[in-house]
Amino acid sequence: MPDYNYWLSANPDDVRLLLIELSHTAWSRPYHIVQNHADGVTVQHENGFAYAYEYVPLTIQKGTNSDDLDQEITIGVGDLGETFPKELDAARASQYSHIRPTLNYREYNLSDLSKPQLTILGLEVTDYEPKREGAVFVCRAKQMNLTKTGETYNLDDYPTLRGFV
Repeated sequence: MPDYNYWLSANPDDVRLLLIELSHTAWSRPYHIVQNHADGVTVQHENGFAYAYEYVPLTIQKGTNSDDLDQEITIGVGDLGETFPKELDAARASQYSHIRPTLNYREYNLSDLSKPQLTILGLEVTDYEPKREGAVFVCRAKQMNLTKTGETYNLDDYPTLRGFV
């Protein structure tokens, strides 16, 4: 949940930094990217370690509701460079090709880089669409419960359900 009290009583000149971390088991390193700080920034994660984020032009579109388990973030990366597409190819060719890349999303205030104001951790990259100048990633929460009974409940088979309709 965002810290609304901060925005109501804080310095109006403070900037909210939007950061993403993309990682996969087969990649050479996790990619730490900041959207709105051209010089890059070093922040402290919730585990206490400091990480350097580099600037890459990207767009971040969060889903409509962040209070439930169906979280979704769409990331449009403007410039992937030469190394990132090679990392994707290496992941497809590795023994870990069945594992999807993971996205961690964090928001920090420029005045306090020691703790994130908002974190969304462990989203899976479900869709990847290369574009002419970059790529678009759709990241969703892991589907934990996909089991269904296979039975449909209708009024013909279960007439006592009529009282609940």
